[in-house]
Amino acid sequence: YTVFTYAILLFLLFSLVHLFFLRLSTFGNAGSTHLDYPKDSDLIEAFHCNETQTNRYKISLLKPSIKALALSCKVSIRTDNRGFLSLQYMIRNEDGEICFVEYYCCPDEDVTEAEL
Repeated sequence: YTVFTYAILLFLLFSLVHLFFLRLSTFGNAGSTHLDYPKDSDLIEAFHCNETQTNRYKISLLKPSIKALALSCKVSIRTDNRGFLSLQYMIRNEDGEICFVEYYCCPDEDVTEAEL
């Protein structure tokens, strides 16, 4: 969770060609961080990727989901072809029942003057 403290942007790279298959990168005033996860990592239960895709997201939009992340026992990360991010958190409540929290975020895109 410390990764999000000083970061401004989160980049997600889903890759078919690198040694890693999932890279989380954060960038901010305090520097940058890269976390690489190979497809056969013990942390990854299943990995499905049809093409290499990179998207960026504003950390300020993701911060509300950090509480659910802290309580979760599993997390599903998905993106669609437009880069919309879906985070699904599996949480076990006090009674031992499993519930899910879903969080969606649109990608951060630069808007050019021509598009205005």
